[in-house]
Amino acid sequence: ERRNVRVLGSTVELAVKRARQVLRLRRELQVQRQRIAEQRRLVEQRARRVEEASGANESLIARISETPRKRDEATRQQIERLVVKLRQDRIILEDLRAMLARQRAHMASELAFVYPIDLSDDGWVICGLRLARADDIRGWASGEQTAAALGMVSAVVDQIAQSMGVPIRFPVIPRGSRSVIINPSSATVQTAPLFMLRASDRPRLRTAMRQLAADIEQLLCMFGINDIDRHQVLPNLTQLLLAIESSSFA
Repeated sequence: ERRNVRVLGSTVELAVKRARQVLRLRRELQVQRQRIAEQRRLVEQRARRVEEASGANESLIARISETPRKRDEATRQQIERLVVKLRQDRIILEDLRAMLARQRAHMASELAFVYPIDLSDDGWVICGLRLARADDIRGWASGEQTAAALGMVSAVVDQIAQSMGVPIRFPVIPRGSRSVIINPSSATVQTAPLFMLRASDRPRLRTAMRQLAADIEQLLCMFGINDIDRHQVLPNLTQLLLAIESSSFA
C-alpha cells in the first residue's frame, strides 16, 4: 500500500505539471470551441440557402417542362444564373466545411498534447495514470488513480462532443477525479460516478465506465470506425483523436 502511495505521489506531481499547461490551453480550447460553433452556424445557414436555391431551381424547371412552348430567352437566362449561383454556394459550403474540419483537427491535437495517452509497461496510461477496470481496483491509491484518469477521459470526450455538435448518448460532467455521467434514457434522469469511494460503489462505477466507452464508440462511428473493443477505452480515445486530425486532410 505504501508503494502504491509513492507511485501515486509521483503521478500526481506529473499531473500538477500538466495542470499548468491545461490552464494555459483551456482558454485556447474555449476560443477554438466558440470559433467552431460560429463556423458551424455559418455552414448550416449556407446549407439552408443552398437547399432553398435548389428547391427553387427544381420548381422552376418543373413549370417550364410543363409548358415547353412558353419558354423564352429570359427564362433560360434566369435558370443559368440560378445554376451558377447554386454552384458558387456549394463551393463556399465545401470551403466552410473544410475550415471547420481544420479547426477541429487543431483542437484534437491540443487535447492530445494536454492529455497525452501512452502505452507503458503497465498498460495504457493517460498523463501517466493507469486506467484500471472497475473489478481490478484494489485499495485507495488504485481507486484515486483510476478516478483521475476517468476524469481526464471524460473531459476529452466532452470537448470533442461539443466541438462536433454531437449529442452523445450519455452526457458527461467533467469534475476531475469526481466526474459523473448521466443516463437520460432511464425513466428518471440518473447519474453514475466515475470514481469509487467504497466497495459498494463498484457496480455503479462499472456501469459508468461502460457508458463512457459507449460515448467514445458513438463518436468513432461518425468517422466510419465500427470494429472496436469497448473495453479498450484509452486506445479507442487515441484512435478518435487521430481520426479527427486526419479528417482535415480528407
